[in-house]
Amino acid sequence: MTEKGSATYQLFLLALSIYVLVVVFVETFIITDPEISLVLQRIDFCICLVFLGDFFYNLYVAKSKLAYMKWGWIDLASSIPLVDPLRWGRLARIVRILRFLRTIKSLKVLITSIQGSKFQSLTLIVLLITFCSFTICAALILELERDVLGGINTANEALWWAFLNIMNAKISITQAQSTGGMFITVVLNKIGFLLFAYFNAIIIAWLVNKRVEFKNNVSASHN
Repeated sequence: MTEKGSATYQLFLLALSIYVLVVVFVETFIITDPEISLVLQRIDFCICLVFLGDFFYNLYVAKSKLAYMKWGWIDLASSIPLVDPLRWGRLARIVRILRFLRTIKSLKVLITSIQGSKFQSLTLIVLLITFCSFTICAALILELERDVLGGINTANEALWWAFLNIMNAKISITQAQSTGGMFITVVLNKIGFLLFAYFNAIIIAWLVNKRVEFKNNVSASHN
């Protein structure tokens, strides 16, 4: 079955699927704190929305809906949030994405495909790094602040704290008290700053491009 989307997009889904499987493994066999587990489950819910969107898009563009569902039902089932046995169905998604990548004749073709869409590749990388950093820091802050008299004790507080820090919002943020907590605060602030700078650069580049197009059109009309 042919996967829809560019090689860059498929690599993004592959990285996201592997990341989620690692999170599921850690939550199942390592994490004992229910609040940290709740953080990971809510992050998993958001990722499920991405996977569901990908499933419905592939179903919509498939030439044969029945042929797509021969494998697509696994994607649908594994995208249902908070159902542990179904979440392991994402292994099938990884296998299918690897199959798509195997259809690319050589590594040179893959690199060329990625280089040909540098904007898309860079944007997906930035979003993936931001998302992973947000998840890890939101989970870590609960562990790091457990033994200090801080105000970050629940999953909701951790997620809200991580969101405000990555947005560099200084109003009504509960400050981390532990050394580790202060360190990841700095990490989130820096990532948020780079994210803001990146999207500012995108807007500026778009405006410059539109201005150049406008000047070219005016020159062409005069000629």
